[in-house]
Amino acid sequence: MTILRKLAAALLAAVLAAALAVPSMAAFNQETLNGIVLIRTGAPDENGVMNYWRGTGFFVGTPGEDPEYIVTNCHVVDDFILAGKALGGGELHVLFDQDEEEEAYLVDYDVEKDIAVLRLEEPTDKRSALQMREVEDTMLGDEVYAVGYPLAADMTVQAVNSFSPDDATVTAGSIGRLLTESGTGRQLIQTDTAMSGGNSGGPLIDGNGAVLGINTAASNLDQNLFYAVSVGEVLPMLDRNNIAYSLYSGSSSGSTMLYVGIAAVVVVAAVIVIVALARKKKPAPAAAAEKPSGSPVLRSMSPQHGGLVVQLHHQQPVQIGRDSATCRLVYQDGTPGVSSHHCQVYYDERENVFVVTDLNSTYGTFLAGGQRIQPQSPTKLPPKSSFYLGEVDNTIYVDLE
Repeated sequence: MTILRKLAAALLAAVLAAALAVPSMAAFNQETLNGIVLIRTGAPDENGVMNYWRGTGFFVGTPGEDPEYIVTNCHVVDDFILAGKALGGGELHVLFDQDEEEEAYLVDYDVEKDIAVLRLEEPTDKRSALQMREVEDTMLGDEVYAVGYPLAADMTVQAVNSFSPDDATVTAGSIGRLLTESGTGRQLIQTDTAMSGGNSGGPLIDGNGAVLGINTAASNLDQNLFYAVSVGEVLPMLDRNNIAYSLYSGSSSGSTMLYVGIAAVVVVAAVIVIVALARKKKPAPAAAAEKPSGSPVLRSMSPQHGGLVVQLHHQQPVQIGRDSATCRLVYQDGTPGVSSHHCQVYYDERENVFVVTDLNSTYGTFLAGGQRIQPQSPTKLPPKSSFYLGEVDNTIYVDLE
C-alpha cells in the first residue's frame, strides 16, 4: 500500500509538471475583437434615395502602432464603387461605436478575388492591427472562429447595439477543406463556421488570434458550408500598395497536441492508481448518469428539402424561414404557412433540450400535438420531438444523431 501511495504521488506530481509545460489549447482570443470594425456603405438609387449596407473589416499594420488600413470583401463596397465612389454620391464609413465614425477611402480592390483594402485619413488608436497567417494543409480539422457583425443577429433579437467590439458576434467551427476555385484561381477555406450577411469581410481566425481568411460566402447547396478567402490572396495586394502587415510566427498546433497527448497518458495512469487505492477503502460509487451522445440536429420533413439535416453548433440559434440572407433552413418563396423570419432553434447542452422560439410569425409555430407556441416565448423540447411552421407539411424533427 505504501508503494502504491508513493507511485500515486509521483504520478500526480508528473501531471502538474506536464500541465505547466503544455501550451494552452486553442480557444477564442478576445484580443481579436479590438481589431475589427463595422463598415457602412451607401449609394443613391435611380431616384436619388440613399440605400445603405453593412459589412465587417479588420485592421492590418505593424504591431504596437496605430493602424490605418482595413481589409474587407470587395462585395462589401461594390455599391460604393458602382455609384461612382464619393463623387457619384456614394458613402463609405467605419463605425467605432454608436456615436463615433470616420470616412474611409478605397485603396485597392480585386473583384475576382473578392478582396478590398481601405484606409482612414489618419491612423487610429481605437483599434489594433491583427496578425495574419497563411493556412496550411496540416490545419484541416482545426477549430476556427468567424468574427463580425451579422445582420441576422440584430434581426433575431432586438438588442441594444453600439457597434463596438463587444457587440461583435463570434461563431465557432472547423476547417473542412482547402480548395482553389475554378475560373478565378482564388484560394478558399471551406468551413462549417456559421456566417451570414454582415459577417462579410470579417476575419476567420485560429485560436492564437491570427487571421487565416476573410469571411465571404455561404454555399447555395449546403447550409452547413461556408467559405473564406485565404489571406494568401490579400498579401500581394498589401505588398503592391506598400502597406505594412504582420504574420503570426508561433508554434504549430501539432507540437501542442504532442504535449497534450503525453500529459493525457500521465493523467490516465494517475487516475487508474488513485481509483485502485480508493476501491480498497470504500465501495465503488453508483454509476453517473450517462451523458447524451450524438450531435444536435434538426431535420426538415418537408418534401422540398428532401430530408435536409442542419447541425446545431455551440448553442448558436438557427433561424428558419423564407429569407435566404438570414435563415440557415430556407423554405421556398410562397411556401404556405412559412414567414420570412419564422422561428429559431438552438440546443441547450446543460438541460439536453432544444429551444424553439417563434419570431412573431404570421402563421404561427406549433408543437406536434397542435398547440401553438406563444411568440417570443422560448419553448423547450426533448430530443426526438417535432414541431411545424404554419402547416403540418412544414414539420421539423429535432434529435441527437
